[in-house]
Amino acid sequence: MDTTTLFTIAISTQYRGTQKIYAAQALACNGEKLYQPEEGLTISQAVEQVVEQIRQAEHLSAVSK
Repeated sequence: MDTTTLFTIAISTQYRGTQKIYAAQALACNGEKLYQPEEGLTISQAVEQVVEQIRQAEHLSAVSK
């Protein structure tokens, strides 16, 4: 079985007032940003939103074939 990294999800944080906001961004191996960055109050919320974008793109790709 071959393993290849297709993309990485980078997580960053920032404060808005006193609230900590997490941002998730899918990055290609060459550093290119894939999809839109997503924000959430938790890491899992931000990542789930990026994953939802990926699911939608896969669905659109399957439908267009």
